[in-house]
Amino acid sequence: MKKLRFALYLLAAALFILPGETFAQGRFGKDSAECVNNLNFYQDYLKQGNMDEAYSYWKDAMKFCPPRVSQNLYINGRKIMLSRLNKATDSAVRESIMDSILNLAETRASLFSKTAKKTKEGRLSDIMVFYGQNPQKAKMIFDNLDAYATEFGAEADHELVVNAMIKATELFTAGQKTEEDIMNLYSKYNDIFEARRAAMPEDTTIDAAEAMLQNAFINSGVATCDNLIKVFTPRFEQNQEDMAQLKTISSLLNSNECTESDLFSKVVAQMYKLEPSAGTAYYLYRFFNSKGDKATALNYLKEATNVATGVDKGTYLYELATIQYSNHQYGAAVSTARQAADLNPKYAGKAEMLIGTIWAATPCAGDEIAKRAKFWVATDYMQRAKAKDPSLAGEADRNIARYRNYFPTAQDAFMYDLTDGKGYSISCGGMSASTTVRTLK
Repeated sequence: MKKLRFALYLLAAALFILPGETFAQGRFGKDSAECVNNLNFYQDYLKQGNMDEAYSYWKDAMKFCPPRVSQNLYINGRKIMLSRLNKATDSAVRESIMDSILNLAETRASLFSKTAKKTKEGRLSDIMVFYGQNPQKAKMIFDNLDAYATEFGAEADHELVVNAMIKATELFTAGQKTEEDIMNLYSKYNDIFEARRAAMPEDTTIDAAEAMLQNAFINSGVATCDNLIKVFTPRFEQNQEDMAQLKTISSLLNSNECTESDLFSKVVAQMYKLEPSAGTAYYLYRFFNSKGDKATALNYLKEATNVATGVDKGTYLYELATIQYSNHQYGAAVSTARQAADLNPKYAGKAEMLIGTIWAATPCAGDEIAKRAKFWVATDYMQRAKAKDPSLAGEADRNIARYRNYFPTAQDAFMYDLTDGKGYSISCGGMSASTTVRTLK
């Protein structure tokens, strides 16, 4: 049977025909019979799952066939070699097989240009699988990833570019790259993503990729304020109309607590000029507030609250309420705090605590009880604060203990026909509340 099969393969060679493939005259080179026979034998054994026999004939096909005879020779060769890799236990043998797989991909990419990018990406994935956990291979991995990112630029796969940044930071940690190397690489890879955004604005994956790139850069420890300012000041000065770049710079500066820098204020001011938004207004509030320009800061915070919606609006409103309280605008602070809690449940307990604090600070007119009743109201708010936000319990209890010192004695309350637990209404500083009588025990 095997002789019959061999004779049939010879006939196929004579006709220059392979099962499933038709080749032009001379496609198989000067050793056409050997080439065709080995191609057919290895494919036959591959279909049967007999990888050992397939490997033997595949090797001869690689030897006798012209390099461009078929791209499948390289695709199937990888499958065969991976099978051998899975069986190998000796480290030297495994290393040799992995090198062969990578060399196959490199050869395939050089011979078949239409699929070269996909082939190189597959090769990089193999490198990551084979050597990703080996610190001694970190430089080799980075060099290959960086070469790929350089070659394909905006067309490069996002994940591979991010992996290049990650490997670069590993080399930095190992003392094999400098801070300037890392900053330059971040700029390079960020430019690749920005070019991708410009070329393909419909690509919705670029934001996540940029975020991962930023995280890798930040986690390197290189992203200090001084370094960020050094890298991004010239970029900002060269192009102040690129909103995507402005967002990247402001995000990095904000993440690394560089909001007091002049670069941050310039970038955010430019963002606000190009696209006024609640976020940029809030950034400007923080900057001017840190510089002590309270009036300008407050204007930007109010602008942020006017433009924002949802939970963000609640966040900004709560901050506005604390400023109003510090400016003794008690009625306005209470109203703003309540709006904040309605919009952002995160501030429900804090709003109650702030309102209680405001009641305790508000001077009240009237008789001795009227002057002290505000502390009953403040206590009510502290109780509600810790009920809505248990993390505030400690602070709320300390405030309650302090307010208790101002409660009237039972004897004083009795003089006004008041006893513990009796209802009491109070109006003070434009605010009103109903509370419960409490006396010192």
